[in-house]
Parts: sequence; C-alpha cells; structure tokens
Amino acid sequence: MRIIYWGSSDFGIPCIEKLHQKHSVVAVITSPDKPQGRHLKVISGPIKIWAEKHNIDIFQPKKISGNDELLNILKSLKPDFFVVISYGKIIPEDYLKIPVFAPLNVHPSLLPKYRGPAPMEWALINGEKETGVSVISMVDEVDAGNIISVAKTIISDEDNIFTLRERLSYIAADVLIDAIEKVSSGYKGEKQSGNISYAPKLKKSDGHINWQDNAVSIHNKIRGLADWPGAYTFIVSTKGKRLLKIKKSRVEDFSTIYNNPGRFLEDKKRMLVLCGQGILELISIQEEGKKETSAVEYLNGHHKILREAYLQ
Repeated sequence: MRIIYWGSSDFGIPCIEKLHQKHSVVAVITSPDKPQGRHLKVISGPIKIWAEKHNIDIFQPKKISGNDELLNILKSLKPDFFVVISYGKIIPEDYLKIPVFAPLNVHPSLLPKYRGPAPMEWALINGEKETGVSVISMVDEVDAGNIISVAKTIISDEDNIFTLRERLSYIAADVLIDAIEKVSSGYKGEKQSGNISYAPKLKKSDGHINWQDNAVSIHNKIRGLADWPGAYTFIVSTKGKRLLKIKKSRVEDFSTIYNNPGRFLEDKKRMLVLCGQGILELISIQEEGKKETSAVEYLNGHHKILREAYLQ
C-alpha cells in the first residue's frame, strides 16, 4: 500500500517505522521547523528527521486549506491511505478524498473516551486504570469516526506520561497495521459507543497544585503533567516565595484529613507534605533556576527552612 503520513510528534515514530517495513511511505506531511531553546535555534521535528534519513519526500506547509499546489502534488502520488498521528491541524475535506481508502487516524485512548489533543495526560490526571489506542476512520467531527481497530493496556501506579506514551506508541504500530489490513479488505469499522469525554489542550495553569486536594489526585497530576507543563507549586519561607516543580511523588497516606494542607511533616529523611486528605511524599523536585534534585538532597540543605515553610 502507498501511504502518505501526516504527523509531527515522536509518538508516531514506531508507527511510521512499521509502515516503512510493511508498506510504502511515499511522503510525509509535518509541521514547519520552529525555533527552540534559549537561543531560538531552528530545529527539525522528529518525523522530518526520520523522513530525511529514509529519503522520503517531506512537505511542511504553513497553510493547508486553499493550498492547490500541495493538493495536486498529493493527488499525483496516488496514495492508498492517509495515516494521521498527532498532526495538530485540521485536514480539509478535499484532501481527505484523495486516498483510495478512508484516511486513518491513530488516537491514544479508548474512544469515545478522551477525544481531543491530550488523551494520555488526562487519563493519568483522572486516575484511569486502563487506556489504549484506537484507529479510526476520519470524519468531519474530531475523533468521532468509526473504530477500525483497538488495543488496551493497563495503567500502573508507577506510570507517568513518559512511560505511558512510550508503551502506547509501540502498541499503536501494531494496531495501525491491523487497521490497514481490515480496511483494505473492505471493513468499514463500527460506530463509537459509550460515554463521550474530552481531553482538552493543556494550559500552563493546569500544572498548579492545590494542596487542599487529596494526595492521590495530586500524585496523578504530577504523573500526567511530568512532561509539560509540569506540576508546580510555590514554596513560601523566610527567604521569600520560589517556584518548585514536583517531578516525582508517592502517596504516603490517602485517607487522613488535615486542616493545614501544604505544610511539611517533620521528617529528616523524607519530604512529606500534608494534603487536604492524605500525605504526599516528594521524591524528585526542581527549584526555579536550579537543576532537578532528589527531595532527600534538597531536604539536607533546607531542613531548618522547611520547619516553617509551606507550599502554596
């Protein structure tokens, strides 16, 4: 099968690798290069780097709608399938009519749960115990097409966005190949059923921890937002107010009710924080302007300060 791949995220690397092995990837559509880092150096995205390595034609349109040149080029490639994975833009209907078979979208959730741009993060934040990958046919409504193929996985208490994303990326590759085989054999898929939920785009403010919440929900937020924007709080002491990112945590107690959430529990070996319900142990943290460190190392240098400090 001749495949045109649409995507920008490294989540899709195992998928495009498997497509390259099993089929023919004739072109890649990915986001334009963007300046990154402190020095705003223009860096190619992971899908572009992969395509360059494999000598595959790359297109990075700033605009898709009304781009007749790109439209005609893609028609000339005579693709059997479009495969769309984390592309980040709406693909107009005149493009979706190009391939022989219905365009396929790979979505990392068990649809119709968590439609939208951040399904893995919100599954973790909400404390889900199970998720998966759905391959669907593309329709006008976002993430609402027929389900062609699906696979499930358990979310463990140790998972965060990094471990879950990596595992789902490899699951996605096998589910995608299965979906292509089904559709090319005439399968149209099944309509989505069950309760619809949404996973909206993350905002920086989503990372701010409210210590009046229970320890489990705060721990889940830290797991889900470990990549971006990061779960953060402010440590307030006699030295002022400083931003503190919480990289890793563990629930010490999930049931006891406390009246002074955000205060530290006296402990010379562990960094324990009282929550509205329960106690959270901080494992790894990063103070603004400094490197990430273990909470134990931080505690050694700030033990006296933490006696009167609190998190807000």
